Amino acid sequence: MALLERVTDQELSKLKGKSVIITGGGGGIGKSAACLAHAAGANVTIADLGEDMGEALINEFKERILYVKTDVTSWPQVLNLFTKAWDHFGSIDVVISNAGTHDFETLLDEDLTEDGTLAAPSLKSIEVNLHAAAYCAKAALHFFKKQPEKSSQLVFTGSAASIIDTPPLFLYCAGKAGVLGLMRGMRKGLPSDKITVNMIAPWMTKSPMMPDWIREKWGDLPANEPDGVASALLLPALRPELNGKTLWVAGNDVIEIEDALDAAKPQWLGTQLSADVDEGQRRMGISS
Repeated sequence: MALLERVTDQELSKLKGKSVIITGGGGGIGKSAACLAHAAGANVTIADLGEDMGEALINEFKERILYVKTDVTSWPQVLNLFTKAWDHFGSIDVVISNAGTHDFETLLDEDLTEDGTLAAPSLKSIEVNLHAAAYCAKAALHFFKKQPEKSSQLVFTGSAASIIDTPPLFLYCAGKAGVLGLMRGMRKGLPSDKITVNMIAPWMTKSPMMPDWIREKWGDLPANEPDGVASALLLPALRPELNGKTLWVAGNDVIEIEDALDAAKPQWLGTQLSADVDEGQRRMGISS
C-alpha cells in the first residue's frame, strides 16, 4: 500500500493556465474539482446535461469557464465538447472523465413486454459509466496528440465498486469495473510517454443526497468529503509521473493500489505461473 501525500495549495498552482475538461462537472465531486481547478488558475470546460448548473458556474466563475451541454453517451456530443474546448482555449491539457450514474438498475426487475415476455434490462448505466469513458478516452487522445510537446493527463472516475462488491448496484459495478479495465488496457499503450492515464476509486463519499440511514450505519468509518475526492481527481495532473495507477480514496486519503496488487501476483497465481505471465507479457512487448 502506498499512501500518497495530500494535494497542497502550492501544488494546485501548477494548474494555472492549463485547460481542463470535466464531464459531469455541474454538481457533486465534478463541481468540486472544477472549483479547485478554476481557483488555481486553470481554464475549465464543464460538460453536463444540467443547463442550470452550467449557467450557475459561468455566473460564479465569470472568466476562464466554458459550459457545453453534453450527453456523454453520444459520440457526436462528446466530440463537439472537445472541439469547442479546443477552439475556445487553444489547448486541452487535462481530461477528467467523471460523469456517472447509480440509476437504471433493472437487472432483477420482472417487467414484461407487451407480448408478456420478460423485458430486457436497461443498459443505460453501462452507457453512462463505461461507454462515455471510452468516448472521452478516444477524444482526449486525439487532441492530446495535437500538442506532442506538452504533458497531458486523462483521469477516469472509477469507484470502489470497480474493485469490491456493491450490491444491488449490479450494472454500476460492471460499468465501473470496465473503467478499471479500460485504464489498465491503455496504460502501456499510450501514443506518447507525455500522456498518462489513471483512475480514481472513491469509497464512501458524503453528499447532500446521502440518506440518514446510511450515515447511521456507516458510523465512524472513513468517509470522503467531495473536495477530498476532487483533489484526488486533479492529483495526476499535478504529479505527471503517475501513470496506470488506481488511487483509492477513503477519508480523503489517497492510496495507490496497483503496485501492491502487482507485487502480490505470486500469491494469487503461484510463483511459477506469475513468472510465466511476466514472460508472456515480455514476449508480447508489454513491459511489466
